[in-house]
Amino acid sequence: MSSSLAYDREAQNDSRLDDLASKLSSLRQVTADIHSQAQDSSFLQSTSEAFSSLASSIKQSSTRLSRSSVAAYPVYKTVGFILGSVLFIYLVWKLLG
Repeated sequence: MSSSLAYDREAQNDSRLDDLASKLSSLRQVTADIHSQAQDSSFLQSTSEAFSSLASSIKQSSTRLSRSSVAAYPVYKTVGFILGSVLFIYLVWKLLG
């Protein structure tokens, strides 16, 4: 009788050991999931910071472009006047020549 009792207890121990191994595996999986989510969160944070920096840079560039275009307006006007004059002289020359 003692050998069957020993086998029963050994089977119970094996069953409990399997349950414990299953719980440990689940705990490892949860830990790995938490770690991957934490990494994803930091990746999203750094991506958000990069886009924020890019938006700031674009805003600064557009501000500088608008300032330079306002400052360069007389230059464009002069160049346009010179090109128009050259075109006018060329057309008059063609008509008279």
